[in-house]
Order: sequence, then structure tokens, then C-alpha cells
Amino acid sequence: MKERVLVDADSCAKRVRKWLMARAKGSAYELIFAANRDLSSADSPAGQNPNFKMIVCPAQSQAADNWILANAAAGDLVITRDIPLASSLLEKGVAAMNDFGKVFDKQKIERALKERELSLQMSRLGLGTKKRDSYGQKEFEAFAAAFNKIIQE
Repeated sequence: MKERVLVDADSCAKRVRKWLMARAKGSAYELIFAANRDLSSADSPAGQNPNFKMIVCPAQSQAADNWILANAAAGDLVITRDIPLASSLLEKGVAAMNDFGKVFDKQKIERALKERELSLQMSRLGLGTKKRDSYGQKEFEAFAAAFNKIIQE
């Protein structure tokens, strides 16, 4: 059973943030959003959820990621789309997944880092393609199923 769920909330789908807040009520784990702005009022009044904390980080690049990395510990689950952050978390023994339902492990993170680097190189050469970031019912269901499984481990 995970003790805390930390969310890189700036890039997390709003639907997922709302679902996580509803699911955290009365749960055995603490839910913590880290972002460069207060997202709790956009999703649900924070005062109604004693298991929820909103950490507003400075408006600097990587501030929320740095806070998560500094504060996450073994036994926690972090939800993030940031591949380098997920890699660093795995090195600390922290479970990590994204809001599309991909649970990262050593093999998956190595592949994701290589794909990210290739994509950045192609972009620098002007060969990158714009990837549409669609998030629908299929993606949400994959996330919810993976989350429910990992939260019980």
C-alpha cells in the first residue's frame, strides 16, 4: 500500500487530477499536488479533502519537479509525464507512472529516455513532427486501472 501519491500537477490531465482528489477522500494515503500555481481550486475545494495538500512552487522551470524529487521517498507513488524526473525517482526507489497508465520500470524508462533524446535530435534538425496530445476515455481508463493496481502494492 502506498503512503503518499505525489502528482506533477502542471502536466497532469485535469480529469485525472479531479479523479485523484475524489479517490483520496477517506483513503489511507496522502495526495500531494506540486505545481507552479494553485490547481486545487480548479479541481475541487482543497478544504473538503483532509488527505490533500497543494504545494505551490516558484514560477521557475523545473521547480515542481525539483520539489517532488527532493520530497519523494520509497513507498510513494509519483504521477508525472516528465521522463527524466521519472528516471531519477526510480533511482531513489520511488514508484512512478504517467497519467496515461504507463508504469515505469528500469527497462521502460531507458527506452523512454532514448525515444525522448531521438525526438529532441529530430526536432533540432527540423525533422520533428508535432504530436497531438489527446486524452480521452481510453487513456483515462488505462490510467485508472494502472493506478488502482499500483496503489495496492
